[in-house]
Amino acid sequence: MSRDRQDSAASGFSRRDMLRRLGYFGAAALASPAVLAACGSDAKQATNTTSAPGTATTGSTAGSTGPTASTGTGGAGGVGAELLAALGVDPTVKLGGGTSWQMGAVLALTGNGSFYGKTMGRGIDLAVKHIKAAGGPDIKVVYKDHKSGDPQAGVQAMTELGTSAVPAKLASYGDDILAMLPLTQQYKCLTLDGGGGNGGTGQSQDFFWGTRALTGLDMLGGLFRYIAETMPDAKTMGFVGWDLGSALNATTKRLVLASLDGTTLTHNGLFELAAPNTTDFVGLLTKVKANEPDVLLVEIFGQDPGFFLDQSQASNLKTKIFGVEFTPDGLNASKGAMDKVGWTFSTDYFNADEATSKLGKMFVREFKAAYGDSPDFYAANYYEDTLAMWDIVRRVLNKGGDINSGPALQDGLKENYVFASVYGGDDNAVGTFEFDPNTHSLKRRPMGVFVYKDGKVKTLATFNIGAADYKTL
Repeated sequence: MSRDRQDSAASGFSRRDMLRRLGYFGAAALASPAVLAACGSDAKQATNTTSAPGTATTGSTAGSTGPTASTGTGGAGGVGAELLAALGVDPTVKLGGGTSWQMGAVLALTGNGSFYGKTMGRGIDLAVKHIKAAGGPDIKVVYKDHKSGDPQAGVQAMTELGTSAVPAKLASYGDDILAMLPLTQQYKCLTLDGGGGNGGTGQSQDFFWGTRALTGLDMLGGLFRYIAETMPDAKTMGFVGWDLGSALNATTKRLVLASLDGTTLTHNGLFELAAPNTTDFVGLLTKVKANEPDVLLVEIFGQDPGFFLDQSQASNLKTKIFGVEFTPDGLNASKGAMDKVGWTFSTDYFNADEATSKLGKMFVREFKAAYGDSPDFYAANYYEDTLAMWDIVRRVLNKGGDINSGPALQDGLKENYVFASVYGGDDNAVGTFEFDPNTHSLKRRPMGVFVYKDGKVKTLATFNIGAADYKTL
């Protein structure tokens, strides 16, 4: 599969335009209005908060706020010992206990995307508690608000973190659609972005690392292999996606069609686009019916997949539809269609009901105990990104380095590009993700093909980027 990435600057869009029209930055939640508008705005209305959204108090650190996860529900020694065992960490090395360490988190704490800030913050908060219970540092999370993708808010947030000498941070929306990147580099603040990733011109940038697969691209190798194995008679593929402007549309088409090389599928010529937030797909579905492929790849996001699937029922399509995202927004917009006929999708989705590793199972159990519901994939991403920061801190500490130095932390990251993940793995081995040292995007990431139907998500196949480690379940 092609590993090329498009340059967002080629489209001529401003950062705000890119924010509104998404592009391929690696996540559907890069602040597309279709994704964000339906999520509500239940976070505290503050621009420079130091507590995560949806929490019970307004203490100075995330670790002291919000619903408290039990630290004694694990095996012998409690959740801290369980975490060390799940990670395979030697408890005799320097874990950071007795040390206070600051880490920033620039999330959507207010605005249409506050749902995302809330779930990401929950993942961070839980990891902070678990790390301390395991003998790690007392992590003081300095929360900042990019106001659901406002570039100016992101710049202000990074300025405040930088002038306060915060050495590392977790970010979202592609480091606020790259508006924060110059300051991230100026202040040498090691940054992991598990929500928007680091696609486009964010790749290969010093101090900026994306910790999720690029949505709509990295999963194609595994998806096409799944189609070849389960639909051997399928020969043609058509495409439906978002209209992101001529430059990005051309790049999307080039990358998607290039990914067909070496597969059992050929493009049947169908390449139809709809504006983000489309609620009426009748005209587009007429075009699909007139040139119906065996397989239809639908790369639209938020509520749009639900509207599309619902309205497709009246078109009597025989094509097999594969999406690249599943969210509560899309489910609600489908008016029952996803439950009735099912929604098959492929991405780096954390299926909490089918967690396979000891770490994944522990995370799900503790998240439910803390917050009363199952974690979504954003909570999972930010939980494991916080664990990755702790791994980096341990590396620096055990070499006698300065954990309050961004360059020292990045050097620690570069010692080993593999980190523990709640995705994948089994009872004997933790799942992992791996950075590409050149692009700073992911080289390996547990992904899969999934189907939602009748209120439940089922995993159909698992694989890594480029279809590595492919397995049909």
